[in-house]
Amino acid sequence: MGSRSTHTHSPHPRQTTMTPNQKTVMTTQKWAPFTYIGRETTFITKLFKKAELRITLRTNNTLQKLLMPKPQTLDKHSTSRAYKLTCPDCNKACVGQMGHSFTQRFKEHKNAFKSNRNTSNYAKHALEHSHPFGPIHETMQILQYQDKGTHLNTIGRYFIYKEFSSNNHLNDEFNITPNKIY
Repeated sequence: MGSRSTHTHSPHPRQTTMTPNQKTVMTTQKWAPFTYIGRETTFITKLFKKAELRITLRTNNTLQKLLMPKPQTLDKHSTSRAYKLTCPDCNKACVGQMGHSFTQRFKEHKNAFKSNRNTSNYAKHALEHSHPFGPIHETMQILQYQDKGTHLNTIGRYFIYKEFSSNNHLNDEFNITPNKIY
């Protein structure tokens, strides 16, 4: 009965050299990268460790991927994400995020301004200080594209806190909560 050999593909062979005082011996260790997905990954990697295969774990859920702005679409005002409205006179800012289009949200702020309703802090500020409302391309800035959900909520809170900490905000102060990450 012959011995069965298994060939393990090693995408990252690592060579180590011993110190000059010792004999120079070159050894090759075989490494296998695994994307960590939970307990299943731990179970599988333990099996490979018994076969003297070195394991390295990685993740696809990195801070860079979560916090970096998404690429713009062709019509940046028809996409929903986080935004900032800046007063053309005093540069005070109102930060928000929503699931519908920027154009629709801008119209909501503008309608609050025209009808003198308190449904928009930006419109309320413009009315109280007799500042102009301004067109969308001059006053509304896209801060970051992000799908709806907890990531968008966190990004929105971050930008609100950023304006608040520079005393440049028009958002309600009771919505601003300190966070160690910020």
